[in-house]
Amino acid sequence: MNKINFFNNNRIYFYVIIAYAILFYLFLSTYKDLIPFEDKAKHILLNEAISLVDDTTSNILESMVKEDVSFLHSNSNDEELRFENEKLLSMMNSTDINSLFVVYVIKGKYFFLLDTDTKDHADLHQAFIPENNKVFSQVVKGKKKKVFIQNEVKDLSFTLLKPIVQNGETVALLVIDYTENRLTSLLNISVKALSYLLILFLAFVFAFLFYIIYTHYNKYKIYRNPQTNTFNRIYMIENYEKIDFKKYYVALADIDFFKRINNRYGQKNGDKVIIAVIKIIARRLEKCDKLIQYSGEEFLLLIAKDARNEYELRKLLDDIRIDINRAIFDIENEKVSLSISMGVLLNTGIEKSLQDVIHKADTALYESKHNGRDKVSYFDISQPKKLYREKLKDMIESDKLVCYYQPIRSLEDKTLHHYEALLRIEDGDNIIFPDKILPDLEDSYLYTNLTKRVIEYNVAKLKEDKKMRISINLSADDLVNDAILSILAQNADLADRLLIEILENKSIDYKKVELSIQKLKLFGYKICIDDFGSGYSNLNHLLKLSIDYLKIDGSIIKEIHHDKRAYSIVKTFATFCKQNDIEVIAEFIDKQDVVDILKSFGVKYGQGWYFSKAQPYEDLDKDHK
Repeated sequence: MNKINFFNNNRIYFYVIIAYAILFYLFLSTYKDLIPFEDKAKHILLNEAISLVDDTTSNILESMVKEDVSFLHSNSNDEELRFENEKLLSMMNSTDINSLFVVYVIKGKYFFLLDTDTKDHADLHQAFIPENNKVFSQVVKGKKKKVFIQNEVKDLSFTLLKPIVQNGETVALLVIDYTENRLTSLLNISVKALSYLLILFLAFVFAFLFYIIYTHYNKYKIYRNPQTNTFNRIYMIENYEKIDFKKYYVALADIDFFKRINNRYGQKNGDKVIIAVIKIIARRLEKCDKLIQYSGEEFLLLIAKDARNEYELRKLLDDIRIDINRAIFDIENEKVSLSISMGVLLNTGIEKSLQDVIHKADTALYESKHNGRDKVSYFDISQPKKLYREKLKDMIESDKLVCYYQPIRSLEDKTLHHYEALLRIEDGDNIIFPDKILPDLEDSYLYTNLTKRVIEYNVAKLKEDKKMRISINLSADDLVNDAILSILAQNADLADRLLIEILENKSIDYKKVELSIQKLKLFGYKICIDDFGSGYSNLNHLLKLSIDYLKIDGSIIKEIHHDKRAYSIVKTFATFCKQNDIEVIAEFIDKQDVVDILKSFGVKYGQGWYFSKAQPYEDLDKDHK
């Protein structure tokens, strides 16, 4: 089924297979017909090798044959003329030529007319019986010269036949027999070499095409769920920059309360439900659309704009929601109903990166969940959003901005390495998390103000508590912002206790970011890449930055104990970092099983509810052990 899906979705490889079969046929045919092929090659090479002789004999024949005089009659009756012509032809004799003579043809029979052989000179009108009568007949009828290999006559290698034509008829043939010589040996070697080179070339093309198909098929298997033929997260990670998101409407879908399914029926049954939901969604999609299993029960839908207008898209997504709502899932003889929530971004053309698009779709998804689930919500920058920004501005500039702290601990002995500062806004009894406000602040001056406040807040904490070590999150844009770099430079005395975590959530100018990193490292700051593997990072980007720590995204970590792909991804990252002297931090650790797997990979540090949730500074263990 995987192979059928592969060729169904990659028609180009279907045509490659046809070409492959044709090449295979040519390969067998060439091998089978090697001798005829070699003969053809020899003829081509022979014609080139004797081209000078050919031109010379043509000139001699032109001088011997008069248009108004019968060549056959004049040479038969004039002995002196015949002697002169034989003398003229004998000038062509050489060590490579065995014999050179002229025969005339009457009713398919051949007779000597001129002969340059002085030792065994043929008499006039003496009969000549060719070993290759068929070839002679072809030259007579075709009135064109011909070179042929002499397989019948011993000590001869090949023969050149040239017709002598008068009044539109072939009256005689010039015959030049070549002996076995150095030229013949060289021709044989050249032809053999050419034959084997052709076979080697066909074998190489044969192997190369096989390698291409085999490689792409293996990659296809890695990218696809064989049970649903849909893309998985690995496809997202490795092709992040290749996806032209501007051509698609982007929707993020999440199965409502799916954790209850896993908790009640187990992971295996949960996976079966996910596969069933994917199949329901996929039935509604076109080939030009993409369905990616983004993480667990969350799906990313890239709906081609060319295939549907906005009205058709809204209807499609609502039909998908209704289909899932109406479906009955049979789990261990129980009938279970589900619903799905979706967040959609329509105007993807104005966004800078796929991650920006996903972030806005995720904001709309949060709105669907917040408003009761089983809904499709659309991201919209409207007047209410602008009013919300003004409210955020007031909260940022007041004392409502705080940081909670979550420990990063050694996986070996659980000792504290440092705390990550996590932004919160306390609006009365309501705690607002950053993922609910940052999308509304991006590309505005408020975002920079917020970053400054976070740095100032944590600098104050470090000055107050000399034992504390903190990491703060900065975006790639923050790192190329002179105002942010200036604040960090002014507080360089705290660099050994203040780590910088870079969020790759936007389009990045890696050269500028690397320049800023080098400046910060001169001040003594340690640099960490945050949320690595979240769908837009890759090892190629990592190689461009001089970092000290790599934090693997929690959406992958939480899957490693039951997902082979997640397991392989984390292991690969860990091995790469170990080879490049980069320390690894794992997020979202929730059980000892995950800790044990990570330790086996050589991962040193971890963070998650298994150790502690994020807490206000006042609630922390002040020993900082």
